[in-house]
This record gives sequence, structure tokens and C-alpha cells, in this order.
Amino acid sequence: MLSLYRAALWLGSWWCHQLPARSPHLWGLQLPLCWRCSGILFGTLALLVWLFTKKRLPPLALSVPVALLMPLDVLHAVLTGGDGDNARRFVTGALWGLFGTGAALRIIGHVGGRLRATRGLSAARAAE
Repeated sequence: MLSLYRAALWLGSWWCHQLPARSPHLWGLQLPLCWRCSGILFGTLALLVWLFTKKRLPPLALSVPVALLMPLDVLHAVLTGGDGDNARRFVTGALWGLFGTGAALRIIGHVGGRLRATRGLSAARAAE
């Protein structure tokens, strides 16, 4: 069981700083993701539920402003010397996971659609 815990910590260290003061603890053990990264993971899982239930991405006009709350929280932490609370880190991370990921997928889909249309147009011109 200890090796599974160490593997989870190692895997989490690839994208999370894992600072003990900013990470949740369960039964005396630090979890592999900090509060913000846990929120991002939770928000991304919430986006999957959203997609299965609504069959569409959140609107871009809503996603961008809500997703910007996390970078603003990070900026606030930098300007105030890193002070802040873990609940806010989790909430802004969850909003980023849901709306930031949704906005990124929507933008990627839009750019991909434009690229496909451009390639299709080029192929049609080449066939003429």
C-alpha cells in the first residue's frame, strides 16, 4: 500500500508542487495534489458530467470570464506574498477545470474546424 501511495505522489509531482501547507491531508497522509490541482481535477471531471448530460460545451462567453478567476487568484497570491486560503484555491481551480477546459476545447474545435474548411477548400481548388 505504501508503494501505491509513493507512486501516486510521484505521478502528482509531474504537474503539482505538492506543498504540504497547500495540500489536503487524509488520515495523516498528504494527498498527491494540492488544493488548486485537486480543484482542477474535480472541475475537469465535472466538465465530463456536463458533456454527458448537456451534450455540448459551456458557452464561451461564460467560460472565459469565470475561468479567469484562477489566474486572478494566482496574481493576488503573488502580489500579497502567497497568502490565501485553500478553499479559494480549490474553488478557483474547480472553475478553471470546468470552464477553462471547456473554453480551450471550444477554441480548439473552432480552430480545427477552420483548418479543415481551409484544407477542404484547397483540395477543391486543386481538383479543378
